[in-house]
Amino acid sequence: MKQFFFLFICCFFYLNNSFAQEPVDTVSKDSSFIKAVNKTSLSKFRKKELIKAYLKGKIEDLNAIDTAWISPNYYNFTFMIQNTNTFESFSVASTDNAAINRIDFSPAPTFRLGAYFGWRWLFLGYTFNVNDILGKKRANEKKNTEVDFSIYTSKIGIDLYYRKTGNNFKIQEPEKLAIDGNSIDDNFNGLNIRMKGINVYYIFNHRFFSFPAAYSQSTEQRRSCGSFKLGFSYSQHKVSFDYTQLPKPIQENMSEAMKFDRVYYSDYNISFGYAYNWVFKYNWLLDISLTPAIAYTHSHLESDGDFNPFKNLRFKNLNFDLITRVALVYNNAKYFAGLSFIYHSFNYKKEQFSINNSFGSLNFYVGLNFKKKKEYLNY
Repeated sequence: MKQFFFLFICCFFYLNNSFAQEPVDTVSKDSSFIKAVNKTSLSKFRKKELIKAYLKGKIEDLNAIDTAWISPNYYNFTFMIQNTNTFESFSVASTDNAAINRIDFSPAPTFRLGAYFGWRWLFLGYTFNVNDILGKKRANEKKNTEVDFSIYTSKIGIDLYYRKTGNNFKIQEPEKLAIDGNSIDDNFNGLNIRMKGINVYYIFNHRFFSFPAAYSQSTEQRRSCGSFKLGFSYSQHKVSFDYTQLPKPIQENMSEAMKFDRVYYSDYNISFGYAYNWVFKYNWLLDISLTPAIAYTHSHLESDGDFNPFKNLRFKNLNFDLITRVALVYNNAKYFAGLSFIYHSFNYKKEQFSINNSFGSLNFYVGLNFKKKKEYLNY
């Protein structure tokens, strides 16, 4: 995953630097242009310059907007401080008639603080858990890890992410799992989840609707507008579940199908949804985006014991996933502040066995843009 991030960033910087020069000629946007240039008798240098100019035009077209609806970004750089509050839930369930056939877990919410730096389309940052500094970690607690990398243009958006949970999960509503009135400790250190993935989406009404105005503050929506979105997503998940760390009353009464040790699943989905930017006041924006998805899931469940009826089996099935985003932004071109909420839900279901993993984050941020682009020095 680290190599993938590094390669992606290197490619971005290379392309951006390569297309930084002004075009030497006005070129056609016909898709056959490059082939036509290569067939000419021009020098290799001249061909290279024409192709570079053509490709630059294609790149610039990704950010094509109607300025009556959207104000462009006047600046090259962005600096932002952000507070991130994450939450997660994990459920494992079975349809058999055991006394306990569903258990819900969730970690304690985390309070993270960090700084982000943006350059044109590229936005990178790092956050740290405030509890780590304050010394409020639970005994034997492992750190959470989260890395996000995003590029937002007017037409296309790309999100890359990697998440690794710690082991600070708690059993939800343990009183409902109590047998014969026995109290149950809700702390559980036997669950670890890793996931990595990529989301790519296309904005249909990109000339009038700005997704970056809501989620990267690089443009400003001036008039209320909405757009349909089409997306593709791929993610890999690894869940390690040490049920032997559950309280004895739960172990003795839970469904045998839930006593797995590891499950691996890959999720492919195609999504189609709608997002709307409501400009309810000058420089203010409220965005709501709902993107349901049809997902194909390929899973592999492993159990070290001999009693699990699904030991070392592979499953393939279709499910429904959901990505929800909400943002409230104030932006006067130079300074901005706001909040955003992002929620992902992944479901794996078979007739006898199911897993649900959901995670989200609530972000509060404040920042500024600086160093105006040459073409906007007089604005």
